[in-house]
Amino acid sequence: MSKKSLYVNFASATGIANYAWLNKPDTGSEYSDGKYKVTVAWNKDDPFVAQLKAIVKDAAEREFGDKIPAGFNNPLKDGDAGNNPKEQFAGKVYAAFKSTRKPGAVDAKNFALAEDVIIMSGDEVRVAAAAKAYNGAQKGVSFYLDMVKLISKNNAGGQQSASSLFGEDEGFVGGETFEPTTAVEAEVTPAGSAIDIDDL
Repeated sequence: MSKKSLYVNFASATGIANYAWLNKPDTGSEYSDGKYKVTVAWNKDDPFVAQLKAIVKDAAEREFGDKIPAGFNNPLKDGDAGNNPKEQFAGKVYAAFKSTRKPGAVDAKNFALAEDVIIMSGDEVRVAAAAKAYNGAQKGVSFYLDMVKLISKNNAGGQQSASSLFGEDEGFVGGETFEPTTAVEAEVTPAGSAIDIDDL
């Protein structure tokens, strides 16, 4: 019998992206790790949260068996726990997904995202990833990011959308062909005739 893989592959339900570094790795700051990554948050009552807990348990048992070691680092975080919870995670469960290589990125219909479409915090996404336990000085489970699917683009990169500024109006729509409703004929002056200044 072949040995069971230590990786547990899965695709997530839709969640909210936070701290997204997907078009380039996180570099240049004190806490940068040089990786592509995104933190995804789900409401605590989302049915997927229970599935994700089962995925973590499965990955842990593949490495450690039935006895989970003391000090186990769970990749799932409670957004309401701790002394200084962050507002965007209130009422949510969240987890970080990382990769040393640039993950694939597709739209809701599985077409590759254009290079100028950048997934940002606040966007709705799904992730394809693998859970795997690590067993060294520290012990726990990590999520390895493979691909991101953009479900809804909620962050325009600091620019407000036209609809949020103006609302919707009736009128001209780009792509429509302009056709005047009334034809106007220019008055023609017969050749050789003079125009009296008083007629102007």
